[in-house]
Amino acid sequence: MKYLAKQIIWPLAITAVIIAAVVCAIAFRPAPEPKIEVSPGVVHDIKSYVRLCSVDIYTEVPVLDTINDKVIFGIQKQSGNISFDIEGLRADTVGDTVRVVLPREIVEIYESTEPNSWEVVDTKNISTLGFLKSSRLTAEEENMVKRNIKTRSLRRLNEDGTIKRARAEAAENLRSLLEKVYRKPVVVSDK
Repeated sequence: MKYLAKQIIWPLAITAVIIAAVVCAIAFRPAPEPKIEVSPGVVHDIKSYVRLCSVDIYTEVPVLDTINDKVIFGIQKQSGNISFDIEGLRADTVGDTVRVVLPREIVEIYESTEPNSWEVVDTKNISTLGFLKSSRLTAEEENMVKRNIKTRSLRRLNEDGTIKRARAEAAENLRSLLEKVYRKPVVVSDK
C-alpha cells in the first residue's frame, strides 16, 4: 500500500493541486481594462432658436369628417403653442426710442401624447353599397382625417381670436423685455 501511495496517489494529488492552482489563477485574474477609443467631436450644424412663447394650447376637439364615403366621429386631445422667433429680430435703436416689428407667429399644434388622446367614437360607411363594405377606416384614411383636424384647428385659432390675443401678449412681453435690455422706451409694432 505504501508503494501504491508513493507511485500513484502522490503524483495524482500533485497534478490535481497544480491544475486547481492554474484554474484559480485563470478564474481570479483581473478583468482586462475595457478598450475605450476617443475621437474628436464633430459638430455638423448649430441652430440657435430663440423663441418667445406667448400662448400654450391644450384642447379637446370633437371630430366629424367624411373620408372616402366613410363618416367618422371622434375626439382628439391637442397640445401646442404659439411662439415668435426673435432670433433675427431687428431693433431700430436710433434716437431715444427703440422700434421693433413683431415677427410672424409660429403656431404648433399636435395630437397630445397623453393616453387616449385619439378616440374614435363611431364610423359608418355611407356609400350606396355601404352594407357590403367595411366601415372601418384604414390607417391612411385616419391620417387624412387628422390632417383635416389640424387645418380646422388652425383656422379656429384665427377665428376665435387666440392668435390675435397671442400677438398682443407677445408684443407686450417683448416690449417689457427690451426696455430692460436697452433701458429706453420700446415700441413694438404688430403688422
